[in-house]
Amino acid sequence: MSLLRFVARSLFASYFISEGVKAVTKPADTAPDAEAFTHTFTPLVQRIVPADLASYVPEKAETWVRISGVVQIVGGAMFATGIGRRLGAAMLAKASVLNLAISMPGKQATKEAKEHARPEMLRNAALLGAAVLATQDLQGRPSLGWRSAHAAKVTEKKVSALSNDVSRKARKQAKRIGKKLEAVTP
Repeated sequence: MSLLRFVARSLFASYFISEGVKAVTKPADTAPDAEAFTHTFTPLVQRIVPADLASYVPEKAETWVRISGVVQIVGGAMFATGIGRRLGAAMLAKASVLNLAISMPGKQATKEAKEHARPEMLRNAALLGAAVLATQDLQGRPSLGWRSAHAAKVTEKKVSALSNDVSRKARKQAKRIGKKLEAVTP
């Protein structure tokens, strides 16, 4: 990993790690803002998971905030260290969705409240976009699809060159044999 990538990843992950620590240690600060999201999200998760596990899905907003904080800490550490960087970036993207939902003002919010929430909402949207982009980071290497297509083209060129070489040698050999046959037959 280059120094630039290491520094950039560490800086990007530091925000998520610090927010994750804050969410784990003081969930009451953001839990009221997360209530609307968790009231919508919890029943959806309970319907998706198997029936015997649905009772284990937390219903309190504080628990969801803590879970999101742990996801941010683990994802940030993975992304910053480069160990499982794409999985870590995916974890950060998923945690960013909750942060974005929390920062959005409600439908009944006043114009002043919406204006006050806009910078935080835009920051969370930008961080979500950066995290999604980071999930596709290949450290400057071409993708597997490009490498396989490139290898196929190189192989095709080599096979074509070999085929042309064999054809040329076969024509020369046929010409030589033809001359020998003409010399032997009157």
